[in-house]
Amino acid sequence: MAEPFVYVIAFIDDSFVMVRHRRRAWEMPGGRIEPDETPEAAAIREFLEETGMSLTIAGAIAVDGGTVFAGIADGKSTCNRPHEIIEVRTFEELPNDLSFPEVEYRKMVAIGHAVVESFKRMKGINGTASPQVKP
Repeated sequence: MAEPFVYVIAFIDDSFVMVRHRRRAWEMPGGRIEPDETPEAAAIREFLEETGMSLTIAGAIAVDGGTVFAGIADGKSTCNRPHEIIEVRTFEELPNDLSFPEVEYRKMVAIGHAVVESFKRMKGINGTASPQVKP
């Protein structure tokens, strides 16, 4: 049985955050859930480790084998990222060089966008999180 995982679709203004993995390509920050760790705690930890940014979680989406969290990143890197992450960038559209099938990213970014926008309306947060991604 596969270990449970988390990954994060985090927005900064109109862009979403992705990391470039040394052995793969562009992907969302995330990883395995540690023993006795909640999925939410794992998402916050993995996002901080891979990007150096803090995260406000707006919601979660259950997927086969794990959980995808949508949220808002503060955009300020405060620590060194691990050796396997060679770059952190924001995108308004998906890059061509992706670690996993593009269709998965398109769907999840669109859902993440809707979750974050709903969260922002509920909390009275101004600004958008609207990437140019079609589901």
